Amino acid sequence: MGSIQLKGVNNVRDLGGIMTRDGKVVKEKKLIRSGCLNQATVEDLRTLTEDLKVEVIIDLRTRQERKAHPDPQIKGVSNIWNPVFMEDIQGVNIFTQEERDVLERHMKALFVVSHRKEEYTEKAIQEVRDMFQADDFDPEAYMARMYHKFINNQIIQKQIRQFFTMLAKRHEGAVLWHCSEGKDRSGICTALLLYALGVSREDIVDNYVRSAESSEDAVDYLLEKLFPGSVPGNLEYQAIARRIFGVKTCYIEAFFDAIEKDYVSIDNYLQKAVELHVDNLVRLKTLYLE
Repeated sequence: MGSIQLKGVNNVRDLGGIMTRDGKVVKEKKLIRSGCLNQATVEDLRTLTEDLKVEVIIDLRTRQERKAHPDPQIKGVSNIWNPVFMEDIQGVNIFTQEERDVLERHMKALFVVSHRKEEYTEKAIQEVRDMFQADDFDPEAYMARMYHKFINNQIIQKQIRQFFTMLAKRHEGAVLWHCSEGKDRSGICTALLLYALGVSREDIVDNYVRSAESSEDAVDYLLEKLFPGSVPGNLEYQAIARRIFGVKTCYIEAFFDAIEKDYVSIDNYLQKAVELHVDNLVRLKTLYLE
């Protein structure tokens, strides 16, 4: 089914129709990913509930994002908060200081996007701006490090485990999950889910890229906030920043490569770190493939 056009919600995609390596197909109107829902119109909500049959919404955002832009309360729809990571990165003691800095800066960028037009983003904007203006900043290396830290963080592993558990408990209707723009956190969860269902890595990367392309309006907004015309060299810095926030297939590839480096295979990561055991794997395929 692919892209779904809504007025107030970006990056809405039905995973239905994606083919697995063994010739099965993801069922339509069962697995849906999107960006933030707080601007959803009445007609958008009708489409989600009546046309797409959404019965469960999984919110992957932080508490701060959720508080600033809460999901709409929809009659008959369960809203479950399952943040991929929390604001208090400093409290995760398995990170080194450098590793915490990587995650915190990325979260500040997400904060800038999700708190549009609010004055108290200025500190976050400056800190992210400082990162990009550093002489030794390498966008690709930065994103590769971030994804590497994601896969080895026990809290994030637990949240992904809960994501799979919630999907395995469904019987009827559709499940929708979202973060702020529907690209990074939603992208990671979607990539792992599609792999678990048997979709090829090539098709997973293609799905990630299409989703990232749908987030380009948010990327343009973020780049303008970080490096407006008043900042010397703004176009050069915007180009550097776009290498992180724009469409880059290498990032989801880096995510998979990091998994294979530390866990040998994605299958082993799902089994050992996410604890996606055979019974739940079989149930997921039974529920969502045809």
